Amino acid sequence: MSLTFEPVYIMNNNQFSYHITKYFSEYLPSVKGVSNKTIQSYRDTFVIFLDYIHEVYKLNINKLSIHDIDEIIIEKFLECLENNRKNSISTRNQRLAALHSFYRYLQKRELSCYDLCSRILSIPNKKAPTKTISYFSVDEITKLINMPNTKTKDGFRDYTLLLFMYETAARAQEVADLKVNQLILGENSSVILTGKGNKSRRIPITNELSQTLDKYIKTFHITEDEIIFKNRRNEKLTTKGIEYILYKYIKNCKATYPKQFKNHYSNHSMRHSRAMHLLESGINLIYIRDILGHSSVVTTEIYAKTNAIIKEKQIREHSKNLQVKERYSENQKADLLKYLKNLK
Repeated sequence: MSLTFEPVYIMNNNQFSYHITKYFSEYLPSVKGVSNKTIQSYRDTFVIFLDYIHEVYKLNINKLSIHDIDEIIIEKFLECLENNRKNSISTRNQRLAALHSFYRYLQKRELSCYDLCSRILSIPNKKAPTKTISYFSVDEITKLINMPNTKTKDGFRDYTLLLFMYETAARAQEVADLKVNQLILGENSSVILTGKGNKSRRIPITNELSQTLDKYIKTFHITEDEIIFKNRRNEKLTTKGIEYILYKYIKNCKATYPKQFKNHYSNHSMRHSRAMHLLESGINLIYIRDILGHSSVVTTEIYAKTNAIIKEKQIREHSKNLQVKERYSENQKADLLKYLKNLK
C-alpha cells in the first residue's frame, strides 16, 4: 500500500487526506525542515498504520475523517506492531513518535479535535530494555583504522573513511553526503557537517586527517562539489555500503586479534568510541555534545555561551595525542555510558 489518496475537487478540513497531504508535502519539508530520511520513516509508519485501519476496521482511507481515528485505535495498532509484526519496543516507540508528530501538527490547526489530539499525545512510550553500549579501546581503534591496505584504491578509500568516521564522530548519513566543499583544509582544518534537522556544525580535525583527505581528493581528482566517498561504480556510497565496510574490517580485526574486539559492535560504535575517548581524556562534555550534534534544550542554552575558540583549542590539543587515563570510577563511567546510550 502506498501513501496516496484519490483526488477530490473539494477537500474540507475534516478530511484525514487533506491534513496528511499538507503534513507531508508542506509542514515536514518546509516548516520543520526535517531530513528526507525522517520523512521517509514517517511515511512508512503511516503506510503501515493506514493499511492496518483499512484491514482491521474496514475504513475507506480516502473518505476517512480526522475524527474516525482515536487513541483506542492507535493503542490497538501499537499492540499489533509488537504482537503480530514482532516489532521491538524501540520500533514501536519510533512509530508512535511519527504519529505524535502528526497529531501535534493537527492539534495546532484543528480546534475541533484538540481534545482528541491531547488523548493521542498522552499515549506514552514503552520503556525499552537497557541497551548495552559497545565502544572500541584506543588500541582497538588504531588497529581497526590501519587494517585496510592503503596501497589499493579501495583500501585507501576505506582507511580515509574509517579515520574520518572516528575523528569526526559523524553519522553514516553525514559521511555518505560529504562533499569536498564541506572541508576547510590547511591550518586549523575543519569540516562542516549537516545532521538531523538540517543543523550544521563545524568540527576541528587533526593534521593527520587533513593531510589524508587532501591526498585522497588529489589522488582521485575529486572536484569541489563532488561526493567524496564512492563505490567501485563511481556512485555515492550508501549508509548500507558504509556499514558493510565498517563491519568487514571489524570482522578482519576479530580474526587477526582474537583476544580483542570481543564486544558486539554497531554502526554507531565509532561515534560512541570517539565520545568515550574524549570524555576519558578530560574534554568537557558540552564540547563533545557539540561535536556529536546531539543537543538538548538545556545544552543548547549552554552552547550559546560557549567560546568556540577555546572549544576548538581543547579538542585539537587532546586529539593530537589521545591518551586514555583511568581517571573515572566505575560509577562515573556508568554515568558516561548512560549518556552515550542516547546518541544516534
